[in-house]
Formats: sequence, C-alpha cells, structure tokens
Amino acid sequence: MNNISWRAIRAFITVAERGSFTAAADHTGFSKATLSQQVSELESTLGVQLLHRTTRKLRLTEVGEGYYQRCKQAIQQLDSAAEWATHAKEEIKGKIRINAVGGIIGEEIIAPLVIKFQKTYPEIQIQLDFSSVRVDLIEDRYDLVIRMGQLPDSTLVVRKLHSIKTRYVASPDFIKMRGPILKPMDLSKVPLIYGSVDQWVLTRGKTRHKIEVEQGIKLISGRAMHLAALAGLGVTRLADIYVQADIEKGKLQEILPGWSESTQLSMVCPPLRHQLVRVRSLMQWLKNHFSKEYGQLLKREPAED
Repeated sequence: MNNISWRAIRAFITVAERGSFTAAADHTGFSKATLSQQVSELESTLGVQLLHRTTRKLRLTEVGEGYYQRCKQAIQQLDSAAEWATHAKEEIKGKIRINAVGGIIGEEIIAPLVIKFQKTYPEIQIQLDFSSVRVDLIEDRYDLVIRMGQLPDSTLVVRKLHSIKTRYVASPDFIKMRGPILKPMDLSKVPLIYGSVDQWVLTRGKTRHKIEVEQGIKLISGRAMHLAALAGLGVTRLADIYVQADIEKGKLQEILPGWSESTQLSMVCPPLRHQLVRVRSLMQWLKNHFSKEYGQLLKREPAED
C-alpha cells in the first residue's frame, strides 16, 4: 500500500468527477493514455476494480464510490495543510469563504463587520453567502460557517459568538380579538406565523410542549414574519432583535414569556482552516465586535407605520 501514488489518486478523482478520461485529460492537460495507466496501476496496487469502463460510458464501482469519497476528503485535507504551511507565518491576506445565517443578523451585523474587516485588511478576499442549507465544511470548502442552534459533536473548531433570545409575540389587536394566551397548548387554537419549521417545541426546565402548526401563514423570512405579526395575522416566534423595540413601543406584546428560549450563535471551521492567520483573525474580529453591534440594533427604533 505504501507504493500508492498520490498522482494516481488525483488522476482517479479527476476521472471520477469529470465522468470520462477524455474530459479529465482536457481538464488536467495529461493525455488519456497517461491517466488511464495511472488509474489502472492504482487498481492493480489496491487489488480492486474502481471503474466500470465501456465504450460509451464510465461509472464508479461500489468500491470505487467509497474510495473516491475518502480520497477526496484526504486530498482536500492535504491541500489545506499545504496552504497552511505556506501562509501560516504570512500577513493577513488571501481568500476567506463564509456561509452565514441571513436576515437581520446576517445582513445588518455580520455583513457590515465583514466589510469593515476587509477594509482594514485590503489584501483579504471575502466570499460571503447567506443560506439556511446545512453545509459540509470539508466538502464545500468553506473556511467559516456561522450557525444558530445546537451543533453536533465533531472534530470541527466551534467558537461561541452570541446568545440570542427567541420570543413569542403577537399584536395587541390580535390578542384582543382572540383572547389571552396563557399556556403553550393555547397556541394550537390560533393562527401561527411560521418559517421553515412547522412544529414548535416549547421547553421550560424538564417540561416540553410540542405544537403542530395547523393554521396560519408560512413565510421563509424573519422580516416578513415580523411584518405579519404587526399586521395582526397571528402569533410568531422570532429573535429578540426583530421584536424588542416593538414590544417596548407596545406595537407587539410578548406572550408566554416564561417559555422564551436562548439559542447559541456559533462560528464553526475545520481545524486546518482555523490555523490560518486570516481565518483566526476574522473570527476574533467578529467575536470582539458582534455583541456590541447586536445590542445597538436591539435598541433601534421600530419603523413607523
């Protein structure tokens, strides 16, 4: 096994991803014959068949599929290690790919802080996108992901950024029309304004109540949910940053305050990426400034009707 060539593994990965030796040759600049020989030597060394070859198409065997997935991760780790070794002692420069929560938190706190960071370090190249899709930090090559909620145990580096309080709110007119909501199960009797989650779980100590959304409006946007609550369409649950100012002004009323929740916002990155100066510097920048910016936005005056 020690005779396995990394060049042969890279050839196999490229052929698997491109779907043919011709496409792989066009991508790498090596001839089809060279790539075919390298993959054949790899199969011979391993003693297994990795590819089904026909005159019309090429596909991975079952063993080949598993080997491809493992080799791709290993190659990415090696590439990250090489980059770290090259740049670990250098100035703060280079590319940082970030995936973060969107809405107010992403667009009005994270994005401005990232912009200020890039302005401070002009040799940094930031790529920031907002999406709720669960990403694979290794597979998708992100340097940093910012997420809310519990994170699974893993070998990834996790740094807490802020604790965010989620509140249940409705407009005074809605509460007047529907009557007081005094316990969690009362939520099953009224319209709810919800997003991607159509099952609410309210927890207080060891007590849990599960509410299935049966009526209301679905809006995959915190801003839109906030507007719907102000319009009196139902009860919603949102981070305090959306609703705190309106609660203080009487435009929204908090219900079930004893059931409000605190959710952790965290920064996550692969260990090798965390060793890069630029990634560590950005994480520390966000850690230093995020809570202050969040607090200022929390006190912002609500928009007038």
